[in-house]
Amino acid sequence: MINRDRLSTLKSWFFREKRKPLLIRGARQVGKTTLVRMFCDQENIRLVEINCEKPFVFMSLVEKLDPKVVVQAMEFEFNVSIDHADSLIFFDEVQNSPSVLKLLRYFYEELPQYRVIATGSLLEFVLDEPEFSIPVGRLELMYLNPLSFEEFLNAAGEIKALDMIQTFSLGEEIAQPFHLTLTRLLRRYAAVGGMPEVVQAHIKGAGIKELERTKYAILDTLKLDFHKYTRKTNPKLLTIILDALPLHVGKKLKYTGIDRSYKSNEMAIALHQLCLAKVVFKVFNSGCNGVPLGAEKKERFFKCFMLDIGLIHTQLQLNPFETSEAEEFNLINNGALAEQLIAQQLMAQYPDYMSPELYYWAREKKASSAEVDFVIADDRRRIIPVEVKAGSTGSLRSLQIMMVEKKLDCAVRFNSMSPSIFHEDRQTLKGRSRFTLYSFPHYLSGQVMRLLNG
Repeated sequence: MINRDRLSTLKSWFFREKRKPLLIRGARQVGKTTLVRMFCDQENIRLVEINCEKPFVFMSLVEKLDPKVVVQAMEFEFNVSIDHADSLIFFDEVQNSPSVLKLLRYFYEELPQYRVIATGSLLEFVLDEPEFSIPVGRLELMYLNPLSFEEFLNAAGEIKALDMIQTFSLGEEIAQPFHLTLTRLLRRYAAVGGMPEVVQAHIKGAGIKELERTKYAILDTLKLDFHKYTRKTNPKLLTIILDALPLHVGKKLKYTGIDRSYKSNEMAIALHQLCLAKVVFKVFNSGCNGVPLGAEKKERFFKCFMLDIGLIHTQLQLNPFETSEAEEFNLINNGALAEQLIAQQLMAQYPDYMSPELYYWAREKKASSAEVDFVIADDRRRIIPVEVKAGSTGSLRSLQIMMVEKKLDCAVRFNSMSPSIFHEDRQTLKGRSRFTLYSFPHYLSGQVMRLLNG
């Protein structure tokens, strides 16, 4: 079984003196159900698992919203004793039973000693429906993403490599042999991705064809799920967008570039639904004049990224051999794969209780337009531009424009070179540019917040 970082979150939640029912959110097949089962197995906890797709007799009592009656009915039907101290009640596939989400409120208010977890496939997709509602203030939330690069290294048994990047400090050097090894592992992750089923097959020695078959099966499953919600969706349009988006990763999205036969408002609704399903996520343009960055979010201007770098690698029909042997990762598919990687790794660093959201900065002027790939904020509320560039330098014109205009003193660049720190001090047409540039290799992208906050 693949170890996940969120196991520590479940452990902390379960053994905490005071807790609320936990709702695990995330895209289909990122490992939500497996995570709960793995936790109970590791901690020797009795798991009472209820798949809400199945016709259990006691489910007819859920609508009464009486948790005591529901627990008694479960004990009778399953012939078990549910001891609140060492048992976990797990409602899976709750999108099939709106009443279960309502019931969680009463577990919190009337039976808070019981540990209860709920999750489901495409849960966010149906939460917009009137019959579904989250009992605000009565639940704890946890978000689960595909495996990060660090989790991938752990699963692959690359413990020395994992330890090296997790203990790296600003100003340290990484010897060239180690740098080359870490870069090779990063490219391997880019080809395989972070979907648990694919990673599991990879570490068991599956060949490229089998891995690609597994990824295509996941993509097909996502598309088939769209047909379950035809009341509010257009499955054909959702599929068209999902298939087309890999060609638009990292670019400002224009609906006409996907399919001219649909109206913009139809495309916007369908894209929103893909975002709700966590299959796609938007990176919004922000004015970047202060924290939080979302305060100046421009809803009409955004770039799109996909759920998982391995899936997008397959959707683009990239050659895994070429990716694993590429001398310059940033140049694969015109840099789209590198931007997808950085976006995914930045998202993975958000606290598990927060729905992650990324931003970028752009200035639209005829003679002096500029755009910075990503913008983040550290614990000190510093606004930090992030660029993804090829080679040892790459053009930093847009970055320098932003640094001068916003009077910022710290920026990050990801490229293929060993880590280094530069102190920029130059005169530009817009003024003096003075800032510290932290240049990191791609394999340190999952450590950037730790390094900046350190």
